Amino acid sequence: MLAAPVLPATVSTPVSTRFLVALGLFCLLIGSGFLLLIFGFTSYQQVQALSEVTYHEGGYKHLALAVTPTTYQLLRAGLAVVAGLSGSLLLILRRFQNAALKEDVHQLRGEIQRAIIALSRVAHGLSGLERGVFVGMLTLILTVRVWYLVAYVLNTDEVASYDYFVRQGPLGISSFYPIPNNHLLFNFVCWPLSLLSNNVRVVMRIPTFAAAAVGTILGYLLLVRSGGFWAATMATGLFGLSPLGLYYSVAGRGYFLQITLLLFAFAATVALLQLPTYRRLAWLLFVVASILGFYTIPTFVYPFVSLGLGLLLGLAWQRRWSELGQLVLAGSIVGAVSTLLYSPVMCVSGFTQLVGNHYVAKMDATVFWRDYNKYLRYLADMLAGNTYLGLAVGGGLMLAGPLLVLLLPRRAKILGALTWLLLVVPMAMMAVQQVLVPPRVLLYLSYLGCVLGSLVTFSLLTRLRATTLYQALLSLLVVLAYGTYQFQRQLAPHQVEVREEEQMEAAYAWLTGWGGQKILLAAPSYELFFHHYALQENRPLLLHSTQVASQSYDYVVHERRNSDPLPAWAKPPLYTAVYENESVIIYGREMRQ
Repeated sequence: MLAAPVLPATVSTPVSTRFLVALGLFCLLIGSGFLLLIFGFTSYQQVQALSEVTYHEGGYKHLALAVTPTTYQLLRAGLAVVAGLSGSLLLILRRFQNAALKEDVHQLRGEIQRAIIALSRVAHGLSGLERGVFVGMLTLILTVRVWYLVAYVLNTDEVASYDYFVRQGPLGISSFYPIPNNHLLFNFVCWPLSLLSNNVRVVMRIPTFAAAAVGTILGYLLLVRSGGFWAATMATGLFGLSPLGLYYSVAGRGYFLQITLLLFAFAATVALLQLPTYRRLAWLLFVVASILGFYTIPTFVYPFVSLGLGLLLGLAWQRRWSELGQLVLAGSIVGAVSTLLYSPVMCVSGFTQLVGNHYVAKMDATVFWRDYNKYLRYLADMLAGNTYLGLAVGGGLMLAGPLLVLLLPRRAKILGALTWLLLVVPMAMMAVQQVLVPPRVLLYLSYLGCVLGSLVTFSLLTRLRATTLYQALLSLLVVLAYGTYQFQRQLAPHQVEVREEEQMEAAYAWLTGWGGQKILLAAPSYELFFHHYALQENRPLLLHSTQVASQSYDYVVHERRNSDPLPAWAKPPLYTAVYENESVIIYGREMRQ
């Protein structure tokens, strides 16, 4: 998947620690400068206005900000100090190491050019049949993604991200963290589109679609080089048509952006262990992609630890002891810059808001181990689209991984070993942490499982001297059969979601059509979406999710599945049922015709 081809005639000099120091200082300068552009021109009063933003989490809420005038001034001063210090140190480094730095930059440019040429050679080196399959597979995957983009309903997380963060602009995205829905880098990418359109599908989904397209094409090309064309085709097709892979290739949440960034970091790791002519580029990609991965979603820690462990073991195995210090330095740069980028969140929203993510909260040991097996079945079903398939293939790859890696050809062994580490390390980390993370956080495991499984399958077929025609037919038949099965499986729940969305929009239109201004809601999804509809229309509705004693309401929206009874004041004869659908019953103060 991830090893860029080598041009043997070119030799690069070893990477010096100086290069990594300069890279780290440059990243600190860019990060602090970026944040200063936001907070250097933002008053304390503007920051305090974030406390008035309504968000939904078990009801309508407002965040009590942790920021004070003193801590805000410390934040701004700290950013200025980091920018000034990193910039000054870069100038000093240039002053005393100018020739060496110029040589590093020259070598880096050469590595970038060779990598681009090498990737283009992979594409141009395909046979006529392979080129047709390559274009056809990408066309199929992108076409299905376009259908998902247009047809699939907006989920609550997409709407929440848009309303609570993207709409607030750079200030809110960089510092407002009432719930762990603020995937900062992804929301920053979406923000410019929000200036051009208020269509949530356009704003939240187009960036995801673009990032997924880049990652899919890049991964396909890199895997062709290191694993063979038909293994690359099957891996790309299986993941590209998997339910979770398809959904998050368009849903505006940033999980596929994280996979694309992981792809760059993984390619860099393979290059560091296998391709000496790309080491400057590899360290650059590893550091920058990891920083951006953490800034997208903090749970990037799972693949980052896996890659770090892979580098540690690989460098030690190759007895490259001096480079272990460079690995520590690179990890320190990633940690320092990521902390810097999250410093506004810690200052404005509070440190506990950042680290108090209940989705990855530590569980009691007894509860964790009781639920772990159940969780693995659920994870397998989500990632593979079928519980038994996921458990059989995923479990087999994890348990037999080291033996399977031995079956791979020499050029793919490092790739296979790193892929296996990325599969098993998160499971070990969860056991140590005693947390059960949402399956979407581990979406990349589905991709890597497809990669390792395809590499092993076609390595065995090659050893058995299977013909190219047989390998081609097997690859295409497996992908098409799996894709057809999953697409049919997803149609029924999709139609249910479409009907629910239509009923929700109709209920909102009915309420506003009858002039409803003060509404009490006891239906969580309706609470979130009604607030969103009102924001989109700039309609001044009074929406409450909890009864206020001194407040009277025009309507009460009660979810049918809500076990809590209606309050006495909302029952006949004061209120009667005036509208209903499959999900809710709406009660009004008088019967409407």
